[in-house]
Amino acid sequence: MKNERYLERCAQLANLADSRVGDSPRVGAVLVHQDRIIGEGYHQIAGQAHAEVNCLASVRPADRPLIPEATLFISLEPCCIVGRSGACTNVIKEHGIKSVVFAQRDSTPGVNGASVAILEAAGVAVTEYPAFQPTLAVNAHRRVMALKGRPFVSLKFAQSADGFLRPADRSADYWITNPISRRLVHRWRANTSAIIVGGRTVVEDDPSLTTRLFPGRNALAVIIDPRNRVSGNEKLFASSQRPLLFAGSERKDINAEVVVMGKELNKAALTQVLTLLMEQRLGHVTVEGGAGILQAFIRAGLWDEARVFTGKTSFRAGVPAPELPAAATRVSVERVGSDLLEVYSRS
Repeated sequence: MKNERYLERCAQLANLADSRVGDSPRVGAVLVHQDRIIGEGYHQIAGQAHAEVNCLASVRPADRPLIPEATLFISLEPCCIVGRSGACTNVIKEHGIKSVVFAQRDSTPGVNGASVAILEAAGVAVTEYPAFQPTLAVNAHRRVMALKGRPFVSLKFAQSADGFLRPADRSADYWITNPISRRLVHRWRANTSAIIVGGRTVVEDDPSLTTRLFPGRNALAVIIDPRNRVSGNEKLFASSQRPLLFAGSERKDINAEVVVMGKELNKAALTQVLTLLMEQRLGHVTVEGGAGILQAFIRAGLWDEARVFTGKTSFRAGVPAPELPAAATRVSVERVGSDLLEVYSRS
């Protein structure tokens, strides 16, 4: 059980990473000597020091002689590719570490077990926990990218107590969720690479899609607007980060990177969107609305996770909330103040 406890800590550290790691794995590491953690770290920025390097760098001078006698716990198989930040297998060997425990293998081509062989050939004892759930969840986007060739797609929406996404009066001001839930959404935004919304949502709600309620980098705003509803005067087009606009025709009058798409929100059109995001190495994207865009992703089967808030407010009439398929699995449910938060998995 001790190994699982330290891997749990690795998962906690990995979850501290945000969108600055891009499509790279989110990894945490702890160094343990005689049941005492003497170092810990996580991967913070793509192209910079990995979790193992940050963990070893955190060891105090008085404890550094203990490193060769310690066990290194990692949430994911260490890399063996000499990329922008060097191979972690080399770092492990250079520090004389003789015991490594990690959860899942890294599905990245060129790794995926190769690191195990390298370490074992160097006399390092390697223990794996492939079914350890907390670390599986952290890098779900990596598995989707490797197996499906597209970004991990999260759906996020809030519904009223009677199942509506917004009231019948589309010009009315309203909030479904409480301030705590809204802050949590901004925390999620800091962990995603792109936020997808529809053109109608941009026109009617004029969102900023920023992380202003939580420290972190703003995600790329992606607008799906096959009917050319946006005017270019909305807040998203005044941002220092130009949005990516999928429009029904060329829009040279708008401050955005424009990609022309078909008029229908079918699977082919949404696949075009996800393919381009994948080419830009955006490994995790979040669809925030509106109802038509959300339902289109659901209908096409192009989603992996849905985070659904239910508030206390009732509208009695309005825009119905999206319907998840009966096969969707509810993986968690919790209260966030007065709101109910349910998380679903597609499989």
